[in-house]
Amino acid sequence: MDNVIHFNIINMHAAAAALKDPSLKKRPFVIAGRVGAQDVAQNVSPLALSEGIYSGMPLCAAARLVKNLTVLPPDPAVCFEVNNEIEKVISRYAPLWQNDGSGNIYLDVTGTRRLFGPPADCACLIQNEILDKVKIESAAAAAANKLVCKVASRTIRPEGLIEVRAGDEAAFLAHQDITLLPGLGKSLMKTIRVTGFREVCELALLSDSEALSLFGKKGIFLRDSALGIDNSPVCAGKERVIESRADFSQDIIDETVINGSIASLAEHSGLQMRRDKLGASAIRLSVFYADGIEESSLEKKKRLLVLDKDITKAAVSLYQKTVTRRIRVRSINLSLENLFPLGYEADLFEPESETKSRKLQEAVDKIQRRYGTGKVTRGLVLAATKEEVHTEARRRRGIGSNPFSLCVKY
Repeated sequence: MDNVIHFNIINMHAAAAALKDPSLKKRPFVIAGRVGAQDVAQNVSPLALSEGIYSGMPLCAAARLVKNLTVLPPDPAVCFEVNNEIEKVISRYAPLWQNDGSGNIYLDVTGTRRLFGPPADCACLIQNEILDKVKIESAAAAAANKLVCKVASRTIRPEGLIEVRAGDEAAFLAHQDITLLPGLGKSLMKTIRVTGFREVCELALLSDSEALSLFGKKGIFLRDSALGIDNSPVCAGKERVIESRADFSQDIIDETVINGSIASLAEHSGLQMRRDKLGASAIRLSVFYADGIEESSLEKKKRLLVLDKDITKAAVSLYQKTVTRRIRVRSINLSLENLFPLGYEADLFEPESETKSRKLQEAVDKIQRRYGTGKVTRGLVLAATKEEVHTEARRRRGIGSNPFSLCVKY
């Protein structure tokens, strides 16, 4: 049986901001972002929370509740530093952990009992050390799997420690509010409201056929979750990385084609990143030469990379810094790293020109999702395609229109 610990740090970005500027602890503040067409409070300080402001509240409503409410832009760099400090602590206790960068950290402590005691004791040690060294409070839960840990930490947050012993999962979940179950999207919640279910045990009592008829293909998964069944592992790594790779039809040195391929990689990776409502605070570019040599560079950004034009600009600049050899290029790999939830991007702080760029990007994404990637692209990509096809056509008739093949990994 696995031993999992979950640390839940609510309003992580607000806590990180208060660490950077201690004066914020004395006044209510929010970190704001845009969801759809509205500016909303994405992260809320404890004082703002006590005034009735909550995450997701429209910013205009929050301002009516608290006069002279402090509104801050996001600072991914500070959150990144805080996460690093937390990981320095947990790395001493667990060989494997999963951190989403926004206050949800899972640890697999299987095999560490002789060193740090049972999972609950280990969780207490880590929790106290995080408070002592990082100055951040957390809710901690120990259980047999990630799902039960997540629900348990939600029942006690913003701080505390809880343990659910192996075999007690279903009993613990039975009378919890159904909305505490993780992974319930808008569609499932709509169906749940229609059924009138309020407690987790009402889901747990469903038969296979009842679960399927009510919730479709997700019914069995939902019913098993209500029973505390979860086989998902704790995945190594701090966050996802979105990678895209361009393999050229022939080794090239033409800057037009190379820059066009970089722009195409930025479009494909950026579309997937925004689809998952994420932004990148780091970008990595790797160049593979015809003689088998690889060169790679990483650049961290103070502001999230979100729009294709910004990703492309950063990637082309990184390419110019990376390439030091006049050797033909065989392929290029682009990685978007240190991903953060896109809701924290401070659209309300954007100048008018940036607002127009964001709206244009949203329109392009809408077309791409409906008709497929590549239906709308940058002139840089078209120029590269034209140049490469023209060159290759002189060598061999009948070549297709794509100068390079793309592979995108998530």
